[in-house]
Amino acid sequence: MYQQIHRNDTESDGPLTTAACLSLLGSVPTGRLVYTEDALPAVRPVTFAVSDGQIVIPTGDNPWFHRFDSTVLGFEAGVIDPATRAGWTVLTVGRAGLVSEGTDPIGFDDPAGAVWQSAPGDCYLVIDVGQITGHRTTLLRPPGDTR
Repeated sequence: MYQQIHRNDTESDGPLTTAACLSLLGSVPTGRLVYTEDALPAVRPVTFAVSDGQIVIPTGDNPWFHRFDSTVLGFEAGVIDPATRAGWTVLTVGRAGLVSEGTDPIGFDDPAGAVWQSAPGDCYLVIDVGQITGHRTTLLRPPGDTR
């Protein structure tokens, strides 16, 4: 299960430390790539892993990701418990680059510790985490909202 934020009765919503942000990012398998499309904001869900301060997104051989080589991207991940509406969100911004499988170990020092299997020709979009912010949050439940 996804990593929970440990709270006590006196802890309120608020910012997370950089270490907590990286730890929480490593606890979920999917996030959202944030970029611009025709000068408008766009978001795409992706599978990812965190390794050595980088966001690593497997792209297979999909050429759609090539547009992001040497660009600055945003990346967001988070979890909100549907029952309590409490959770967290982390946002990173950094420069991206494409890495071919076999060119670089993409930060996974032990191939047995990699979170997915690679195939020949696979590529990865690697985002260096330049900025990172995160927050604990509890979303408002308007009166009468039973969802």
